[in-house]
Amino acid sequence: MVINTNERADDSHGVERIVALSDGVFAIALTLLALPLVDAEIQPDDVAGSLLELVPQLVAFALSFVVIGRYWRVHHRMFERIERADGTVVGLSLLFLFWVALLPFPTAVLGDHGDTPAGVILYAATIILTGLSSTVLWWYAAVGRPRLRDGARPLIRQDLDPDIIQRSLAGGTAVVTGFIPSIPLAFVDPAAAELSWLLVIPMGHLLDRAAQRRAARAG
Repeated sequence: MVINTNERADDSHGVERIVALSDGVFAIALTLLALPLVDAEIQPDDVAGSLLELVPQLVAFALSFVVIGRYWRVHHRMFERIERADGTVVGLSLLFLFWVALLPFPTAVLGDHGDTPAGVILYAATIILTGLSSTVLWWYAAVGRPRLRDGARPLIRQDLDPDIIQRSLAGGTAVVTGFIPSIPLAFVDPAAAELSWLLVIPMGHLLDRAAQRRAARAG
């Protein structure tokens, strides 16, 4: 009996299963973010003071909720463009989901110890690894996997604009490069390191512009 390895590698049903698993992991991660707030002790004789003490945890919750929500959108857009999944796509997807599932832990640490270098570095490193794994997954599916003999990409939609591929890669790189400076900065001033995370916004704009210029020159 001869097994067609190409059919096994290019499995469209695998994409559906990855998306279903991913939705479940994202939902659980978003729920776990709120657990430190649910378990917080509110003193009956000082409710206002107890709530004020929860502000760092609320900020950490809001930040991570936005981050995970953004990655959920990115992941769904990615798999709207990926038509088939091979073993590497499955493995990279699981690696990405590992970091997503882990995010509630550094979020809780940041909420309790955001004024320490260790708390900031743990959170930034987790975000960097999450963004890096997402970017590598998209790079492999869209660029890294060898083309078929006819030149077609075997995993992504064939009508996909190359400009979209480059801009998606630039967006993922922005998150990684935007958080990297906060790691050495955390040793000097943890608060300034947290503020530096706002670099993701201009970094994303600059990298998107650069991707557009490269696409224009290639065209």
